[in-house]
Amino acid sequence: MLSNLFRKIVDLTPKLSLHIWKLFYEITARLYKKQIDWKFMNYGFAEPQNPPTNDYGALCGNLYHHLFNKTDITGKRVLEIGCGRGGGCELVLQYNPKAVTGLDYSENVIKFCKQAYKQGDITFVTGNAENLPFADESFDIIVNAESSHCYGNRELFFKEVARTLKPGGYFLYADFMGSIHYPKRPLQLTHCGLKVITQQDITANVLLSMDQSVTYKDALIKKVALKPLRKAIGDFAGVPGSDIYNKFKNGHTIYFSMLCQKA
Repeated sequence: MLSNLFRKIVDLTPKLSLHIWKLFYEITARLYKKQIDWKFMNYGFAEPQNPPTNDYGALCGNLYHHLFNKTDITGKRVLEIGCGRGGGCELVLQYNPKAVTGLDYSENVIKFCKQAYKQGDITFVTGNAENLPFADESFDIIVNAESSHCYGNRELFFKEVARTLKPGGYFLYADFMGSIHYPKRPLQLTHCGLKVITQQDITANVLLSMDQSVTYKDALIKKVALKPLRKAIGDFAGVPGSDIYNKFKNGHTIYFSMLCQKA
């Protein structure tokens, strides 16, 4: 109930959305700053042909691998917008980029990342996705995974992606939204200077990940959350039976991935 109320408030006040989500993630990062092994903040991705796993980190990492495999990252300058707890930035190092930058609106999240990752080839920066603190044409590849639904003005965000990408650069994009509105998203991207090369409905893969990670999530919630808060946290975590899980299941919400290129 609490999570549903939170989402409704965010949906009704898009201009405040970014600030409301920032507050949520500031609190979360402060409360769980010692959970060094918690590196990802997405619902994950699983392939039905692969053996099932309850390894939450691996499932979340699969979503990034799904995006990273859409283009060649070797020798490229990569930016992740909405980097969260930094797992995606660490994972992309496996693809031999030239440099990696992680940006998030939450100061506490960025503090966590700077303490958790000591690799010299990753830089973490606090910043607003709708007003990126970077010069024009700074990056070859920009990544955004399960983050843009938190933003107040996605058109501004897409324009900032286009501005900071180099000519011909790629935008690796994954998120979820209401199915009835989804056809508008490719048009928004094109309007903002980003050509959609490929798009996929990966809802089934995300649901499979939610099913496989439920044991881990239930155990973690019982370990770190007070009993009165467990139901609400379970809803945010996307455990089976939660509002977001049911919306994926009944087709009201779609989880998609896209490869876009700066026009």
